[in-house]
Amino acid sequence: MKGTDILITGGYGTVGRRVAADLAPDYSGRVVVAGRSAEKAAQLAAELGHGVRGRRIDVGDLGSVEAALDGVGLVMSCIDQPEPHLLRAAIARGLAYTDIAPHLMTRRPTEAMRAEAVQTGARIVLGTGLAPGISSLLARLGADRVGSVESIKSNVLLSVGDAYGPTSREYLLEEMALSYAVRIEDRELPTRPFAASARVNFPPPLGERKSYLFPFSDQVFFPETLGARTALSRLALEPPWLGTLLSALIRLRVTAMLRRRADAEERVQRLSARLQRRYRGRDWYGITVEIQGVRGWVRAGLAGREQATGTAIGAAAVVRALAEGEVNQPGIWLVEQVVPPRPFFERLAAHGLVPTVEARLDDSRSVPRL
Repeated sequence: MKGTDILITGGYGTVGRRVAADLAPDYSGRVVVAGRSAEKAAQLAAELGHGVRGRRIDVGDLGSVEAALDGVGLVMSCIDQPEPHLLRAAIARGLAYTDIAPHLMTRRPTEAMRAEAVQTGARIVLGTGLAPGISSLLARLGADRVGSVESIKSNVLLSVGDAYGPTSREYLLEEMALSYAVRIEDRELPTRPFAASARVNFPPPLGERKSYLFPFSDQVFFPETLGARTALSRLALEPPWLGTLLSALIRLRVTAMLRRRADAEERVQRLSARLQRRYRGRDWYGITVEIQGVRGWVRAGLAGREQATGTAIGAAAVVRALAEGEVNQPGIWLVEQVVPPRPFFERLAAHGLVPTVEARLDDSRSVPRL
C-alpha cells in the first residue's frame, strides 16, 4: 500500500548513499536504502542513523519491486533499469518518482505510461543529477529571462581523477561509440561524439576549456520543454589532453572497435583506475549552460568537487521538491518543466553550490553568438 517512506534504490552505491545521507536528517524514520544486497543496505542504514532502514530490491525482478514498494510514497532510483519495472510500478501505484536516468535519449516513456500517470496521480520527474538535472534548471533560469528561446548549449566538465560508479563508466563508454542527432535551427543533423568542439568558459576556478559534442540527454528535450530551435550538449575533460586523445580515437573509430571486445569493460576499468591514481585530487566538475533568445543571452553555471556528490545534491533537491509538494502535477515530466528553480537552487546553495549568472538582455541586436 502507498505510504510515506522514501525508497532509494541503489541506495548503498556511489550516488545513492550520498542522497540518503542528505535526506536522512530531515526525513527521520522515512528513508529506506535498497539494493540487491540486504546486508549492505542494512549496514549503511545503521551507519546513517536517523531511523534509516535497509531493504532488498532487485529492479530486474517485478515481484521484488512490488514487495519493496510496500509503505513507499516516493521513489528515488540511483540504478540503471534495462526494463522499467520500477517506473511502471510507481506509475501504477500513483507514487512520486524520480531517477538518475542517463539513457533518456533511447529509453523514453511511452504515451500509454504518460496517460496512466495522469490517471493514477503519479508524479514522475525524470532525469535528475548533473546533466540532465542541474543543467536543466540552469537552462530554465536562462529561458525565463531571454523570452523566446533560440538556442541552448549545455556543457559539462568531468575530471578523470574523480570517482565514478560502474554505471557511469559504462554509460560514457557506450555513448562515445554511438551516432546521434543534434538540433540546429529546427533541423536534426547527424553527428558523432567529439565530432566538433568549442571553447567554453566554466565558473572559477576552472576557466576556459575545450568542450566536445556529447549526447547528454537534456539536449533532446529542450526543443520540447523550453522551445529551443537549437539544442546541443558538450563534454570537457580534465586533464585536457584526454579530450584531445578521445577525439582522435573516435575519428579513427577505435572506441567503437574496443566496445565490441569482450574484455572492453575490464580494460576501461583498469585504465580508469590507473588514471584516477595518477590524477588523484583533481576531482573538479563544472556546468555551463548558454541560453540565447530574442531578448538577449544568459550564461549560467556552477563548479564543485566530486561529481558524485554534485549529482546527489541535485537529485536530493528534486526528491525534496516532490516530498514537500512543490511538484504537484500528475504526469511524467522533465525537471525543467515542473521543479521550481528558486527552492531548488537554495538547496544547492546550502551545500555551497551557488550558480554564477552572466546576462546581456533587452538589446538583442548587440547580442554575440554563443
